[in-house]
Amino acid sequence: METAERIYKVSEFKTEIKKAVAVQRGYKNQRKTVNLVGNREIPEDEAAWKHGANRTKLAAMYIAYGVMRGKDLEEQIKAHASKRDDYTVSNAKNNAENMLSKYKIQNIEAA
Repeated sequence: METAERIYKVSEFKTEIKKAVAVQRGYKNQRKTVNLVGNREIPEDEAAWKHGANRTKLAAMYIAYGVMRGKDLEEQIKAHASKRDDYTVSNAKNNAENMLSKYKIQNIEAA
């Protein structure tokens, strides 16, 4: 059986996850109306909706990363998106599948 590193570009995907997490932390701070740490870079309402959109994207990324590591897709959906409505769950599944196809290595050589 081939390892995940030979099937998917895992290191590139992990870098994308780390970038999204860093942006998420910034949005979390910027959406505060009181106890803001630092200077306001974007309006709090814009930070709030961007935080929600990025949270959905991150859930799909975590699902895709789990599948890359050999976990079952349905098990990962249950762990990361099951507490949301049906549309969000199906949307997360579609986004995760798209990410998996994007980061899949096309020419896999037989070992």
